[in-house]
Amino acid sequence: MKPVRQYWVIYYLIYVVCVVVLAGLRWQSLARGGDEAIFLLAAIFGVSVGTALLSAIILEGIGYMVLLIPDRIRKLKAEGREEGQRDLQQQWMAWYERLQAASREGQPFTEPPPAGPPSKNGK
Repeated sequence: MKPVRQYWVIYYLIYVVCVVVLAGLRWQSLARGGDEAIFLLAAIFGVSVGTALLSAIILEGIGYMVLLIPDRIRKLKAEGREEGQRDLQQQWMAWYERLQAASREGQPFTEPPPAGPPSKNGK
């Protein structure tokens, strides 16, 4: 059996607090008994379940966003670095090809190399 995750305890506590507060507010009606009390209890439990579920949906959604947004930002940064390295490597390769072509033709080559070191094997 899996252990209960701690945050589900929070939603259960929200449910219990909601039941206690709503029952306390309508204690006079509940004490009289009868059919009205049964419907009132059903309404109290229904509202409490709804409140707990709504808080779970909201908190879980916010929690996933808090976890997923930084991960997506890291991925985008990594993709940007990789693309930058590919561009730099292409610049170095083009420069090197021009250097080799000038060397083969016996012409002087004074073009400065691209900024930054050449990447090694795309890393």
